[in-house]
Amino acid sequence: MKNKIQSIILFLYLWLCIGFPLGLWVLLAGPSKWLAEYARSTEMEMSKENIIGKIIIILYVIVAFLLALLLHWLIKRSKSKAVKWFIPGILTLILLTSVYIFSFNPQWLISYSGGDPIQNIENHQQKNKDQLAFVYGAYPNEEMIKSLKEQGYDGIISLLHEMVIPAEPALMKDENEIAVKYGIKLINMPMMPWISGNEKTLQAAKEFIENEKGLYYVHCYLGRDRINIFKSAAKKYGVKTSLDKNITTRTMEDQPNWERGDYFKLEEGIYLTPYPTDDEFTMFVLNDYFKTVISLLDNNVVDNQPWIAKEEKIFTDYPMNYVHYPLASTFNQKDLDALKALINSKEKPILLHGFLTTDPISKFIVAHY
Repeated sequence: MKNKIQSIILFLYLWLCIGFPLGLWVLLAGPSKWLAEYARSTEMEMSKENIIGKIIIILYVIVAFLLALLLHWLIKRSKSKAVKWFIPGILTLILLTSVYIFSFNPQWLISYSGGDPIQNIENHQQKNKDQLAFVYGAYPNEEMIKSLKEQGYDGIISLLHEMVIPAEPALMKDENEIAVKYGIKLINMPMMPWISGNEKTLQAAKEFIENEKGLYYVHCYLGRDRINIFKSAAKKYGVKTSLDKNITTRTMEDQPNWERGDYFKLEEGIYLTPYPTDDEFTMFVLNDYFKTVISLLDNNVVDNQPWIAKEEKIFTDYPMNYVHYPLASTFNQKDLDALKALINSKEKPILLHGFLTTDPISKFIVAHY
């Protein structure tokens, strides 16, 4: 029994050692990135891209599993102690290297995700010093911080959070030391990489926008979700000049399927989705991609009430165009026409959602829109 448990633990460890670095490559620098670039260059249909994306993820899981199974078999069959220690040792080194890169070397991930921070900040000169302007991006290295100072930036706003371990506390310490070295102001507005716990930061951002002027570089880790949320909030709070570098905004096509089910593109800029998870709120809803969110949840259904309350709280903390337009189970073509009239009066892209897209109302909308 003891040997069986040890064998299972060994297999799971081998799977982890293979799966983490392989997954990092597949998602950030390999097939998933290649697919996204190819789909955009060829205007591939979203449904086709979704299918290929799912196949890539499935193949990745299968390959990692089979490689772990093969190496586990070799270790168990081998009578050589050197082999029994060499394979796990090499895999451990690969795992630790990939964890180190993910945690402490964001510049590598940024470059392989398609960004070049130094090039992206060039030539951003603020024309009116009496205004407040933001340039958004990823974690800056020393060369970039020096360049920001030379270009006349008034400061850096960091959204890194000390609770995002192990990477961000060390990055925050390094950035603070480099900012002091080059004499540029560093402002910490820590945001967690999900929707909860950021209320104080958003309030601080609002007060900063209302009272400050100048040109600031705003960053999170890879220049994705948190800066897009900050950017969206800044626009809502009235920043007149908002300069963008090549930040990465996730689109619907970046996510083959949502956690609670499939989504549907009803027409250009109109998507019907399930109720977003916290991660989906962060990645797609609050990142300035969607301009309007319309909730179709019926508040007369008791089970819907906590979800409605949660969403209303989210859009109180994160300013965005939000409409609660409850649909009853008696929904018909006349009601659909009224819904379409509402949609046509709102800014696109628009996200519509109930709870699942397999419910009768969602199916009716998809079939008759």
